[in-house]
Amino acid sequence: MVRKAKIGNKLWGKEVLDVVTLSNGWQVAKTEDTKSSQDFRVKIVSPRHPRGFTIKHAHFAIDFYGKLCQDRKKALKILEALEKVWHGRNVNKVLEKYESRARGSAGYSLEYYLYALRWILDQEDINFRGRSSNKQEELDEKLQKQGIKTPSRRAGSQLAIALFCDIASGVHPVEAFYSAGLSI
Repeated sequence: MVRKAKIGNKLWGKEVLDVVTLSNGWQVAKTEDTKSSQDFRVKIVSPRHPRGFTIKHAHFAIDFYGKLCQDRKKALKILEALEKVWHGRNVNKVLEKYESRARGSAGYSLEYYLYALRWILDQEDINFRGRSSNKQEELDEKLQKQGIKTPSRRAGSQLAIALFCDIASGVHPVEAFYSAGLSI
């Protein structure tokens, strides 16, 4: 039985701070975490994960690679939609514009991408503590190749967006993870 996440209830002992129910009945939940008073985790509650499962941008990066292999044009529309949300656009409005352009892609739905990654990217910004100027230049270059500009105060989540840009540029996900400094 799938447990429904509700604000104020607990998932894995952590209070649910916010929740979005997707059109397929899955729920994306934001729960408290411990890195700082503002920190949180993003979890999916679904038939496969009825008690909640912590989701990371790496899960979406792997799915994105599969989408690129299936239909590059549709996958790039997903990246474009993600950029819009990263820049603060309303998820529902972005979904209205891009849903038909991404429909038919294997794997995760655009709706799941946008709602989950909106919070995952926010979480990356909250936990960001800085990076070297060399690494920053490298990330800026990766985004520039894809025509993406980093919004102000989004330097933490820029690393995750750069991961998607690397994959869109033809870098294998494993190499993109290494380049980003993510252990897999």
